[in-house]
Amino acid sequence: MTGKIPERWQMTILSNVADLKGGIAKGKKRAKAEPVRLVPFLRVANVQAGFLKLDEIHSIEATESEIAKILLKSGDVLFNEGGDRDKLGRGWVWEGQIPECVHQNHVFRARPKKDIIDPFFLSYWGNSQAAKEYFEEEGKQTVNLASISLSKLGGLPLPLPPLPEQRRIVARLKALLAKVDTSRQRLNRIPTILKHFRQAVLAAACEGRLTEDWRIENHEMPAATTVLRRLKTPVPEPFLNTFEDTSATGLPDSWAWIQLGRLGRTAGGGTPSKDNEAFWAGTIPWVSPKDMKRDRIRDSEDHITPLAIERSTVNRIPKGSILFVIRGMILNHTLPVAVTDDVVTINQDMKALIPEIPETSEYLFLASKHVARAILFEVKEATHGTRRIETPLLKNWAVPFPPLEEQHEIVRRVSHLFAIADQIEARYTKAKIQVDRFTHSILAKAFRGELVPQDPNDEPAETLLAKLKIPPTEIAPAKRRGRPRKAGG
Repeated sequence: MTGKIPERWQMTILSNVADLKGGIAKGKKRAKAEPVRLVPFLRVANVQAGFLKLDEIHSIEATESEIAKILLKSGDVLFNEGGDRDKLGRGWVWEGQIPECVHQNHVFRARPKKDIIDPFFLSYWGNSQAAKEYFEEEGKQTVNLASISLSKLGGLPLPLPPLPEQRRIVARLKALLAKVDTSRQRLNRIPTILKHFRQAVLAAACEGRLTEDWRIENHEMPAATTVLRRLKTPVPEPFLNTFEDTSATGLPDSWAWIQLGRLGRTAGGGTPSKDNEAFWAGTIPWVSPKDMKRDRIRDSEDHITPLAIERSTVNRIPKGSILFVIRGMILNHTLPVAVTDDVVTINQDMKALIPEIPETSEYLFLASKHVARAILFEVKEATHGTRRIETPLLKNWAVPFPPLEEQHEIVRRVSHLFAIADQIEARYTKAKIQVDRFTHSILAKAFRGELVPQDPNDEPAETLLAKLKIPPTEIAPAKRRGRPRKAGG
């Protein structure tokens, strides 16, 4: 930590003001055959930044002596030992929510010394930007995980105000951050609202409600059957009663139900040999499910060469094709659908619909997204628990097909409404960043001594530490790249 602190404050380290303790490891081997019993315990998943998530509590075997050593007491402050980088050091105060509860070895306990430091003050400091920077600097990073040792945690520098001032700071922080949390909760509802809005727009578009006024004004337009008679793609082989079951609802008179596989050729993909470097040094996008996080596909993480296409089962998929993920664990909850904005190739976990009539492409993409949620109910389980969609099922799925002119109007209106949703989403993202920054700003102000007034009648922290025979602590300057920050920020 750098920057000045108020005159009556004192810099110290965590181990001076709290007793630290590690937790119990699951499956611990014991030298003696002591009897064990199950006891509730807190895991990394339970210990969040600024709150404890106690909706799912596991139990662990422990002896009576082990329980006595690590039994949590109200006022203990919990810190995560590690996990993902963002979990390092995060934590909050235990208030005795569960009788007789312990903690695992990946969660550290700090028991604040009475009359020196307020547990909430300590926990707010542990979630401050300055503390996070210390954890990141002192933490150990392996391939997938970050961790901090108990001794490094004990060396966490912290500013110590007089105890009455700590309590004033905590009261003020609770009031301010409660308002911030209320704003955050309201903001967090926006993505769900936007998701439902987009689904409602697609439903209205593909059921004819979105363009009902347009049909009244353009009632002389040719019906959808005029276009469908032009198709040369053969009717797919029937699969169970898929088409009949999925085309049972009514449509506007000028529309028609049609099998997805009747609207164009379906193409699969493959994986060129990974052992041949000449296959993977090209510029042709090779799309796999990991690339299907967006609606429009122009590029991908991996690329292949023309030679790879020539010597493998990979096919060129033209611009305007509809891509589906047909195999993978993502099908437990989502069926990704996208449209290509350039020529691509795909892997074996995907299928492409190449529209016979190119000008139907944009509408077919919307219709495919609309029916994707219903197709998910028909997903089957393949080997090793992987989920899959059978190609005959996909080809026989019914989609609503409007006249071409109405398709263009549907695409225009949906694009307009989705653009509004995108604008709201961008504003939400910006507002969320601002709220998060506001939290850091409030904490930084608190730990600079600017949130509440100092009281000259408060006993200085230095005197309190001296009374309790805690020696002054040398705080090493922070190892930080770039411009130093002020305390807490």
